[in-house]
Amino acid sequence: MPTDPRETFSRSADRYLKSTDHRAGPDLETIRDAARRILPRVTLDVATGAGHALRVAAPFSAFCLAQDLTLEMLKVTREHLASVGIEGVSCIQSRADGIPVGDGCVDLVLCRIACHHFPSVPAFLGEVRRILSPEGILLLIDSLAPSDVDGDRFINTVERIRDPSHVRSLDREQWRDHIKGSGLRVKEEKKFERRHPFDEWVERVGLKGAGLRALEREFVEAPEHIKDQFHIEISETGQVLSYTDEKIIFVAGR
Repeated sequence: MPTDPRETFSRSADRYLKSTDHRAGPDLETIRDAARRILPRVTLDVATGAGHALRVAAPFSAFCLAQDLTLEMLKVTREHLASVGIEGVSCIQSRADGIPVGDGCVDLVLCRIACHHFPSVPAFLGEVRRILSPEGILLLIDSLAPSDVDGDRFINTVERIRDPSHVRSLDREQWRDHIKGSGLRVKEEKKFERRHPFDEWVERVGLKGAGLRALEREFVEAPEHIKDQFHIEISETGQVLSYTDEKIIFVAGR
């Protein structure tokens, strides 16, 4: 049973601000380009984390909302955005499937590398369908599980050991089915790879002791086809150096 995400993120908010996984990437360029193109009246960043997605969308948005379940994350978001001259962002502490905004009032909904923590992706997407304006856009980025059983099992196992608030990374067809089932339509999609330096990846959530040793074993003892699939790098002394997974970007609307 996944734990409450607040147990992880309340104590690691500052580390997510500095995270190389979150402060850069081609997905941020996609967000910037989308915001520049549609010039949203209202932009909402769901599960904002440290506010990296909103940072690139805000200059093109008339009004910005930052939503997160964790109060500590919202504090970091506000400070982060203020430090780069972005003021006036309204912060909302709520669940992703129960956001207190009106029907049809958001032109750009962002959700970046967060859905795998949500108890119900369909419930979240249903909420997006409710709040999205008629011409509005959802720009969703998340970890992508492989379609094969072994790869799916490996990535979801190691993610859950590292962070017990992890619920599930979905594969491409599961994502498409959920988006379609919510009444939204996929307009664009693309994948990209991200290499994760192992030490930073585990330190970000404060994993230590027996949990860290169990996680290391999963990588070191993984079958060769899994090591190849995830480009797992292990030093000559047996230290896990990195792995690479896939992320997917969906642009969806009504």
